[in-house]
Amino acid sequence: MARSAAARARAEELGAAVAIPLLPDDDVASMADRLRHVADGPVDLVLDPVFGVPAAAALRVLRPDGRLVNLGSAAGATAPIESAVLRSGSLRMIGYTNNGLSTEQRAAALGVVAAHAAAGRLTVDHEIVAFDSIADAWARQDAGTAAGRIVLTL
Repeated sequence: MARSAAARARAEELGAAVAIPLLPDDDVASMADRLRHVADGPVDLVLDPVFGVPAAAALRVLRPDGRLVNLGSAAGATAPIESAVLRSGSLRMIGYTNNGLSTEQRAAALGVVAAHAAAGRLTVDHEIVAFDSIADAWARQDAGTAAGRIVLTL
């Protein structure tokens, strides 16, 4: 799921098999239909960084005994999930947080991420903004018009 054509193109450029548009008036059923179509049938696992309507739609695309692992809530803190959808497929929803890791596990995970970043396999769209332009940068971030992450320089 992506909000813009540029975000969809970026996801596909980075290896996504497909990225579908996240439409402002999407409902669970229509989004589930689009997901099912591009997935070419049911899926085993969904890694969900957005929650909200997209998570509820993704649950409908899981095969029996499928799992949805929630990593965040960029699309909403709540999701319109129907009990019958969970029960009918014996589906599992799992929450994940780095706070559940030990210090050693965090260090090992950070080492893996750092190695990928150093090798150029991990990138983040960002723009560097001087600290004296923070008000404008924050306004663009709040409005959703910033081009990726904003990195402030002092």
